[in-house]
Amino acid sequence: MNFGSPKRQPTVDLMPLIAMKRFHQKPRKPVGLIATLVISNVVCLTIVGLLWGSLWTSTKLSVRLADFYSKERSKWTQVQGEQALALEKLNTQISRLVGLQSSSPEDVLFLAQKISAVLDTATGPQRRFIEQALPHAIRLQVQYGIPASVVIAQSAYESRWGNSELAVEGNNYFGIKAYHWSGPVITKETKDRGVRHLANFRSYKDLAEGYQGYADFLKENTRYSAAFYTKSGEEFLVKILAAGYCPDSNYAGEVKSIMNRYNLGELDSLLKQGANAHYQMVLNKKAASETGANVNAN
Repeated sequence: MNFGSPKRQPTVDLMPLIAMKRFHQKPRKPVGLIATLVISNVVCLTIVGLLWGSLWTSTKLSVRLADFYSKERSKWTQVQGEQALALEKLNTQISRLVGLQSSSPEDVLFLAQKISAVLDTATGPQRRFIEQALPHAIRLQVQYGIPASVVIAQSAYESRWGNSELAVEGNNYFGIKAYHWSGPVITKETKDRGVRHLANFRSYKDLAEGYQGYADFLKENTRYSAAFYTKSGEEFLVKILAAGYCPDSNYAGEVKSIMNRYNLGELDSLLKQGANAHYQMVLNKKAASETGANVNAN
């Protein structure tokens, strides 16, 4: 047995193998011209797509913002218009209330009772029409001596209870033609003495102006002066028709029918309860002058 030092194994040099592995790696293929063009085009298209998408998104956002702004401005304008209209109505109501201060408490109570008696006869669209017309009719009665009953009845008949084209488009509730008129007009077909023809009619900006226009029309024509401050709407109607207000033979009957149906004659005695009421004093003065004229004539 050999108990000496173990025999050394020969050393293996791996460097040539490592060198061979390095130099025998598979070389990379160079990128060709076509591939370069394809890649560059893809990159360009991607960039263009991103830019176009960004532009489209920003444009759509701008459109939505503009639309939102337009709608909000429209709402704001509408609100402003409604507020202005409400303020105008409030001022009108205040002016009417101030006018009533010249009447006694009995006059005001009498006014409320008469209005209630009229409104109780109507329902639906007719009641709404009378409610809208009442303040204007009462004002014309107090200010001009035109009986409120005939004002409401004529406007209801002429405008078909506010549904005629003249009323809807031009706030013309009395069918007043545009003779000696420099304001806006509406051209509509009408019938006089059974003959249909086109005619120009006056156009007003609102309901209040439409009723005021009726009073102005009657005051402008002196032939109607005898009708003012009569004691009843029927008497007023007879006098203006005799002066040539409307040539249709059935006009008086239709208007009187409305006055009777809705008890509008109750309105003729408005603001006449108190001895100091302005309207009563005017009636008393007119009645006294007519009595004096009759005595002198006899």
